[in-house]
Amino acid sequence: MNGRAADLLATLAALPDERARLRAGVPALNELFRDVVRAAAPPNPQYERERIIAQAPVPRELVFLFGLLSEGENETALLLELVNGMYAADPRAVVDHVADEAWYYLRTSIDAQWQLDTGAPNLTAALAYLEIVLCQRLDRLRAHPPAPVDLEGEPASAALLRSLRDDFT
Repeated sequence: MNGRAADLLATLAALPDERARLRAGVPALNELFRDVVRAAAPPNPQYERERIIAQAPVPRELVFLFGLLSEGENETALLLELVNGMYAADPRAVVDHVADEAWYYLRTSIDAQWQLDTGAPNLTAALAYLEIVLCQRLDRLRAHPPAPVDLEGEPASAALLRSLRDDFT
């Protein structure tokens, strides 16, 4: 586990309840999603990469698109956001049904044989799991960044455009 994940786990452990842990942990998870997108998207001088990443409304979906979250992890992160919003709207909100779904999605994405679990769902454990595995994936991406695609100076592109112009004029 890297320092970032360890720091977040220490922060979560120091908080008094699940509501407080989600209030602190969900924004941290969203920032981690943005960092994963930064690492997964190759540099491209054609656009304002950082502005686009910073303004992306749902960076979790981009991380899923890049194949860096399983479907169950993606669903769990979505449901953690939902529960955090429910608690923000009403601190006494009953979230047991959503917690059951989040826990089910996560545990069955890890091990399909884990369908018949009798243990109680734990949203803080799900949040911590996502933070740890995403930090590990981020470390791997940083160690092996994707190569940028060279879009400059392709002579065939100019010829193609000229030919198309001629065809359609």
